[in-house]
Amino acid sequence: MINTKHVINFNPENCVGCKMCYKACFIDVISWDEENKKPVFKYVSECEHCNYCEVSCKRGCIEVIPDFASQKFRQSFDIYR
Repeated sequence: MINTKHVINFNPENCVGCKMCYKACFIDVISWDEENKKPVFKYVSECEHCNYCEVSCKRGCIEVIPDFASQKFRQSFDIYR
């Protein structure tokens, strides 16, 4: 979902630089900072909140908080009322 207000909380103190979150993100929301050996969450508004990054992090450094209110669904079910 593009232009959402999702939040991704990241605890850098627990991160060991394994890149599992970076590899898990198929949307490229997460970039990798080679110098600091940490993920960079660049495009959070494009996050699909699949939670693959959160689940793949064995150290529990990532928490994805979806903002469902900001999503716009293009399908209407008014004809079924």
